[in-house]
This record gives sequence, C-alpha cells and structure tokens, in this order.
Amino acid sequence: MNERARFAPSPTGPLHIGSLTTALASWLDARANGRQWLVRIEDLDTPREIAGASETILHQLQVHGLWWNRWDDPADSRLNALQNPSEAQGILFQHQRHTAYQTALYGLIAKGRAYPCSCSRKRLQSAVDHRKTTHNPDGEILYPGFCRPTQLKSQPLQEAIEWFREFEQPGTCWRYFNDNRDDFILRRADGFWAYHHAVVVDDAYQQITHILRGDDLVHAMPRHAALRNTLGLPDPITMHIPVVRNDLGEKLSKQSLAPAVRTDHPEICRLQLECAWSHLELHMPIGWIARMRAPFERQLIEPLKRLAS
Repeated sequence: MNERARFAPSPTGPLHIGSLTTALASWLDARANGRQWLVRIEDLDTPREIAGASETILHQLQVHGLWWNRWDDPADSRLNALQNPSEAQGILFQHQRHTAYQTALYGLIAKGRAYPCSCSRKRLQSAVDHRKTTHNPDGEILYPGFCRPTQLKSQPLQEAIEWFREFEQPGTCWRYFNDNRDDFILRRADGFWAYHHAVVVDDAYQQITHILRGDDLVHAMPRHAALRNTLGLPDPITMHIPVVRNDLGEKLSKQSLAPAVRTDHPEICRLQLECAWSHLELHMPIGWIARMRAPFERQLIEPLKRLAS
C-alpha cells in the first residue's frame, strides 16, 4: 500500500504562520519519505466557516510551493466536481461525507459503544461550577456521565438504526461509551458531526498512514485510538510538533487574532516559509531537521528565490 500523509485545515479563516508551519512540517515529512501528501478540507462546522476560506487556503498552499497529490474520491461524482471547481482539484471535502459518518455511528451503536445524551450546556457548566467535572485542554467540559448507561450491549444493525431514530430529536447528541469514561461527542445536539468522529472515519477512508499535526491534539490520541479499535480501523503513525504561540503564550489562531500569511510576492512567501522553518528548527529533533533541510531548500526556497529575482 502507498504511504499517505495529510494536512486537514478547517475553513474558519485563512492560514496564519502557525497553520503554515504545520502544513510545512507535514509536507516536508511526506516528501522526504516518498509519501503522498493529501489535503482535506474539514468543513463540517458550518456556523464557524468563512465564505471563500477553502479557496484561500488552497491558494496559500500553492504559492508557498506546498502542492498536494490529487485525491480521486471514488464516491465523488463528476457532477459534484463541476458544481464546485475546488473539488476538481483532488481535495476531499468533509461536507460530502455525512453518509459515511452516519454509517459509522450506526456501527458504534450496534457494538454497544454509542448512546444518546440530552444534557444541556447549562447542566454541564453547573457540573463544573459544583466541581463534579473539569475542562480538557481544548476547553471542552469533560462529560460527568449524567446520561451514561450502566452498560450497553451489542445489537443487530437494524435494531441499532431503529434505536437511533427513536432518540433522534433536537437537543440530543450522541456520545462514545468509553472504557476510561471519557465519553466524548460523536454527533452534536445541533446535528453537526464532531471532529473526533469525522477525522477517524476519513483517515481510514483515505488510507492515511502517517499524520504530523500540532501538539494541541496530543490529548485526542486516546479518543481516536478507542474509536479505531471499536471500528476495526488501522492506526496511522502519528507525530506532533509544538504549535506556534504569540508573545502571551497563546496558540496562534483566529481567536488570538493571528494575521493571515501573505501571498502577494514570492519573496514574502519565502520569508514566511523561513519563519516557519525557524520554529521547526527550534522544536523538532535534530535528526528530523537534518533530513528535511535538503527538500526544504531545494523544493521550496530555491524556486521562490528564482521567482523573486
């Protein structure tokens, strides 16, 4: 099987130097090791999505030399590609994958690993206020187990589908029944799919073998491993890089007002890549940096210097 890596941004805004650094690290690691490098747009959180952000992100990657391998989705129709030109560029968009996520949820219910939860945010916040639970590094309230069944049993798939439909109503989310009692959300109460569920399903669908991402997601690894184990999916090799932070120690993000990387001149793009590389040089293992230096200079920096001259 061909080895594949991926970069999976959310279109909640353009790339900033932090997300460019993650993209650069992932791209270099794939290219230095002869792997395909795919781009997946994780556009499931519609209320937070910024119009045109997907196209902006793809353009930012291109002008910095971070070209991706084409993904020809076997489930994608020619009609869909014609309706959205970006989808003809070999990109998997998560908004097309609702059926796959729903099928996986049915499977988890059938295995006795998913259950409905009607807890409101107010009730969960009250649990925090009364010190019955706390937050994880993402700021998510760790579920205190109010709706958690004492046990769940396996059932035929059709019965699982019927059970889902019985509880499917506004205000009800679906949680993973976790052995360590970290019962995270699979499908939100507003009907949107949760990141942890979608990313595991899509990594398996695209046969991703290697993941390099920010260390703000280290705490998510046990959740993803539990889901993969239940669904019978392979575990990709995962590596993390320290995220870029501002002077206040905050992770660069839209919330911390991180400016978008510029695309208006090759020299500016080169300087931005050099800035990202400097972060990697400070934080990544010496051996990794030594292996990445040649492709960084030869495939990214030198072409941009020629364009700028």
